[in-house]
Amino acid sequence: MNGLETIGWLAGLGDGEMSTLQSLSTRHTFAAGETVFAPTPDPQSVYLLQRGRIRILRLSPRGDEVTLGYIMEGEVFGELPGFGDHPRESFAIAGEPSLIWKIPLELFRRLVTTRPEIAIEITQQMGERMKRVESRVENLVFGDVRSRLATVLLELVEDFAPREGDGVRELGLSQRELATLIGSTRQSVNAAMSELRDEGMLRLRSGRAQILDAARLREVARSGGGS
Repeated sequence: MNGLETIGWLAGLGDGEMSTLQSLSTRHTFAAGETVFAPTPDPQSVYLLQRGRIRILRLSPRGDEVTLGYIMEGEVFGELPGFGDHPRESFAIAGEPSLIWKIPLELFRRLVTTRPEIAIEITQQMGERMKRVESRVENLVFGDVRSRLATVLLELVEDFAPREGDGVRELGLSQRELATLIGSTRQSVNAAMSELRDEGMLRLRSGRAQILDAARLREVARSGGGS
């Protein structure tokens, strides 16, 4: 099985419904860095991530990237037009090789209207993403670069970084990506990561972080950067 039947929360669909969903949706693969969608006033589809990682971002008036968050496998994204007449204002970029289903807007609306359990699941996904965004905004206001970085590293390893043989978890994001996520510069992120490395909380491999001491990193996240 390599289709939508692998998405656990779609398991309640009958054979006919699943067949319709798969026949009317289209399956796409994206290489790391490819654009899945861009802003448009009249979106016609929503998306479901089967495999990979997707970064959602916006551009500031000056053209700077602001990362809003990442989509996990099994999540719907670009879904707001399915609940009303909303333009699409964000970009979706593949953070790694990704397999995505593009679902026609009217089919998506029919599903959430006729299948309350699917509407509830998608609403919960949206709520979890909103909580992460709110937490990040709070950190932007009250935390320094060090504590913001620690908070985001902990959040992302829980969502995206499987444990390796020795229990170490590696996060496959570049320092540039982390900088756009916490509202800082790559240079500041590099300096903060070097500090955390020197204090034994993480190690760096090809510029990416491997978490060694999550408990101490959590203390930094709570402290606002104070030592």
